[in-house]
Amino acid sequence: MPLHLLPMTPSDTLPWIRLRALAYYGPTHDVLHRGPITESSIRGVAADKARDLGRPDMWHWKIVDSDLVPDAEDGGDGDGNGDGDGSEGRIIAVAVWSLCNVQDRDEVDATPGFLPPELRLDALTSLFGPLRAAQTDIMGTSEPYLMLNSFATHPEHQRRGAGKMLLEWGLRKADAEGRRTYLDATEVARPLYERNGFRVVRATEWDRVPWGGEGRDVHSHMVREPVVELK
Repeated sequence: MPLHLLPMTPSDTLPWIRLRALAYYGPTHDVLHRGPITESSIRGVAADKARDLGRPDMWHWKIVDSDLVPDAEDGGDGDGNGDGDGSEGRIIAVAVWSLCNVQDRDEVDATPGFLPPELRLDALTSLFGPLRAAQTDIMGTSEPYLMLNSFATHPEHQRRGAGKMLLEWGLRKADAEGRRTYLDATEVARPLYERNGFRVVRATEWDRVPWGGEGRDVHSHMVREPVVELK
């Protein structure tokens, strides 16, 4: 299986954001935006995310299928030629990990980021406000821990093991450093995390109806304890 785990580079931010938009599309996405996301907004978010690459407390990873050529709209030349390390190919999955409760993090996060004009900030705040409050309540503000911030697989490439590769990188790091790991899981993704040692600590529901949608989102706040290898 020609899948390669590689760190993201600045040239990867555009395909990353396109992939994430496809993976996250659904009823909640529609409620959080006033309409379809424009190309200028996609590029604006991509340029903004490039600022985070190389931060010492964040790790951006991609899974590349070296049998597929990059999409031309994302800068691929379409010839499929590479140097054999998997760097030439199509990105099919991405993940962003971060180390929370570390010094100077707040100073970095204080920098204003790009906000797409299609985004409904009031709806977004009503969703993420309770999620972040639950995270702080569960994990505290002093002990450093790893967090899976973003995790997405292209809908056409699910069940190929790409997500598992991205998840295992972070869990190996957490175990090696003796750190707990935190994430917010959708109902669809929760079984994957449970199979890898995460447990549900609590859940937060978000009602789409007040924002013009239907149904509810259920987000499971999950924690994994580090696995210590006995010597």
